[in-house]
Amino acid sequence: MTVTDQQPESQPSLDFDSASAEAESFEALFAQLEVIAGQLEAGSLSLEESIALYERGMSLASRCQQLLGDVEQRIEVLRQRANGGSESQ
Repeated sequence: MTVTDQQPESQPSLDFDSASAEAESFEALFAQLEVIAGQLEAGSLSLEESIALYERGMSLASRCQQLLGDVEQRIEVLRQRANGGSESQ
């Protein structure tokens, strides 16, 4: 019984296309991030697999943060418009 005999079955998909992350919704990206966190917490991955998943998770987290920042800016613009509109009435 060797670890290498089990790797093909338990090895997670480590392919990550950052361009596809750009097109995905916050919810989809966050769901992927939760899966990665679960895999890392399970502790059953090799060091290389763990590092690859950690890197992917960091990329996903960065994209989620960017999306949240964009939404915050949109909300601020709407808030300013609402405040500006009520002041002119």
